[in-house]
Amino acid sequence: MRAATAVLLALTCLAAGSAAADDKFHAAPPAAKADRGFQVRVVSYDGSTNGELSVEVKNTSKKPMVFSARGLYFVPDGDADQAPQRLGAVGPFQIATDEEVESEARREKVTVGAGQTVALTLDVFCIDSHRNSPSSSTPFTVGKTRMPATLAADIDRKAKRAAKEVGGFAAPAAKSAVQSEVWKSRDARWIELDGEGVQEATK
Repeated sequence: MRAATAVLLALTCLAAGSAAADDKFHAAPPAAKADRGFQVRVVSYDGSTNGELSVEVKNTSKKPMVFSARGLYFVPDGDADQAPQRLGAVGPFQIATDEEVESEARREKVTVGAGQTVALTLDVFCIDSHRNSPSSSTPFTVGKTRMPATLAADIDRKAKRAAKEVGGFAAPAAKSAVQSEVWKSRDARWIELDGEGVQEATK
């Protein structure tokens, strides 16, 4: 009986650990009319209140397009009324090569060839200060919309300033500094985003 229970527990833990993504590509909301055709697949999340989100970005069009993560956010799968915080992409991302992530090569944009797929690591930060924090086993899907340009610009400007003061986005102290600015910008004037639930009823 104990052996059977142990096996069941192991299988449950394995399933939870592999729930970081649904392994499917989803249409990415365009930053402009010219970049329609991108799809994003969440590979894994490493973090809690903030962390790194590994994604693959596919260009499904017949021409090269420029991808920008600015304004993108990711919604936890499941019931929005009980879900943990959503994650917003903030700051430059890292481009993964066949061998490793180029940690020093952070970029704001990347050109993706027609039909090509690139692997990126995004710095992401929670955008719902009133919700619980997610974990590395929380499954996420890219939001159906981007943040409004005004909110994305405000977060971007304040995040860059906060990161610069502590040595850049790669500095250990940047996580908490940027997270604080993200919450301030988000809470200053609440804007509904994909994945709203009863948790946002008083916002």
